[in-house]
Order: sequence, then C-alpha cells, then structure tokens
Amino acid sequence: MNVNYRLGKKDDCRRIAELDYIASDGAVEYLFHDLIPNVTAIEVLSNGLEQDIYPHTFRSCIVAESNQEIVGVALSYPAKFHCITKELVNFLPPDRLNRFREFYSSRIEGSYFLDAMCVDEAYQQRGIGKSLLEQTKEKAKNEGYSELSLIVFSDNTIAIKLYEEQGFKSIKNVKLESHPLIPHVGGCKLMKCSL
Repeated sequence: MNVNYRLGKKDDCRRIAELDYIASDGAVEYLFHDLIPNVTAIEVLSNGLEQDIYPHTFRSCIVAESNQEIVGVALSYPAKFHCITKELVNFLPPDRLNRFREFYSSRIEGSYFLDAMCVDEAYQQRGIGKSLLEQTKEKAKNEGYSELSLIVFSDNTIAIKLYEEQGFKSIKNVKLESHPLIPHVGGCKLMKCSL
C-alpha cells in the first residue's frame, strides 16, 4: 500500500475534522454538542479548521493519503497554544470548560504539542501512526523544538504503547472526570519525548 504524507490543505478540513473527532474519543462531542442548532460537533471542528486561524488550522496538520483518500492525520503546534483561550471562554458553556480546565492547563513549556493523531480503522496496523509520529517529530525539530509532548487517555493502552515505543515517557497524570460522552476512566497522561 502506497501512503503519501503531506501538509493539510483547505479542501481536507472535513476529513481532518472527522479523524480529529475519532481521536478525541468523546471529548469533542462533549465540548461541542448542541452548541449551535443543527450543527454537529464535526461541523464545528471543520468550520474552525477552515477559518485558518493558527494553531487550529488545516495548516497545522500532516495528513496520510492513500489512493487520494486521507487515511490518517496528526495535528500539532507549539505547546504554548494548548490552553484555554478567550475564544473558548466565549464559545463553551462554563461547566464544559471547567471539566477540561486541568487538561488545558497541562503542558510541557517550550515543547511542541501533538494535539490529535488518528488513523482510519481500516488502515491501522500498517505503520501509518508510527510514520505520522515520525513526521511530527521532524516538523517540531524543523521549527526549532527539542521536545514533543502530548496528552492521551490513561486507559488508551494501545496508543500509550505506541508512544512509549517511540520514546515518550509519562510526566504527569491529568485529571479528567468521565462523563457519558467521554467513556474513559483514570483521566489522562501528559507524555513527552526528546527529539
């Protein structure tokens, strides 16, 4: 199978949003459901990416493409942007934002942050996730960073295993209370690796 890796384009926004939604495993749905009448959480994400406002833009994505179909994505940017912004405060209900306060407050200062990574289920176990991670490491190095960080659900053992194999170490447990839309227990882990 031939897989091409490239930077995201505006035409990719819907597919990037779909994969970001899957990667969030309930978090995006929790944050954005029913905020705008007749607009899904995926549409909110897609519209945000299309706005092309750094860092949450299609330009911050590396996509994996096979047969002209996007089969994987990695969204990353400097960790200083992983925070609660004025836009989030103005857009999200306080109770939703409060649940994610520690999540958005947890970062490795001076690192590059892998916000989301997902490979379409039909294309998993083919090395695409590992390649997306390697491409993200190169992107971070090219932008002058010496560490890559990420946050992953503590019970996502498959992802944690991949990250550990790629040199990531757990730095901190991050509190995130479960919710019917966020089917995870044990919160999250903040992880980092040297580049």
